[in-house]
Amino acid sequence: SKRAGNVVTIDDLTDAIGVDASRYSLARTDYNSPVDIDLNLLASHSNENPVYYVQYAHARTCSILRKAAGVSKEEAAELGMDEVASRAIGAEYDLGLLTDPTEAALARKLSEFGGLIESCARDRAPFRLTHYAEELAAAFHSFYAACQVLPSEGRPVEEGLSRARLAAVDATRRVLALSLTMVGVAALQTM
Repeated sequence: SKRAGNVVTIDDLTDAIGVDASRYSLARTDYNSPVDIDLNLLASHSNENPVYYVQYAHARTCSILRKAAGVSKEEAAELGMDEVASRAIGAEYDLGLLTDPTEAALARKLSEFGGLIESCARDRAPFRLTHYAEELAAAFHSFYAACQVLPSEGRPVEEGLSRARLAAVDATRRVLALSLTMVGVAALQTM
């Protein structure tokens, strides 16, 4: 607060909430708006914390792909997530099998990414990218809640449908990772 004479340095901010949350919260703010940071919220591990919410969505995609590929966290770290995804999905899949409304909503959100990057760069507006990442994370969580991706005991999923859903999971992983990386935040594979 300038009026009260209180100053919080960037070092104080990163000490309080960490580098990722600091970077994300600053990138999340339109440069024409005052910066308002809720330290308690950004230090929390809840879905209300926007950086946690997006990082958790990314970590969840990685977990699904690891499980589908049958690899451990350590093996995935060694192989890289692109190779893990390739093993999980396989060479061929049919996205035409994705007919659930949440699958369509996720696909629409993913399709916005290219144009969004262009507008963010043109308008020098990284805050749009963070808001998009939060919307994509929400679309992914809705998809995951509504659509079973992997078969489980007593709950089969047709193999072709599972592979198509895994492809959607991987596309989400890739876009979330790019979004986080572009604002200088780690795309965590586990949480």
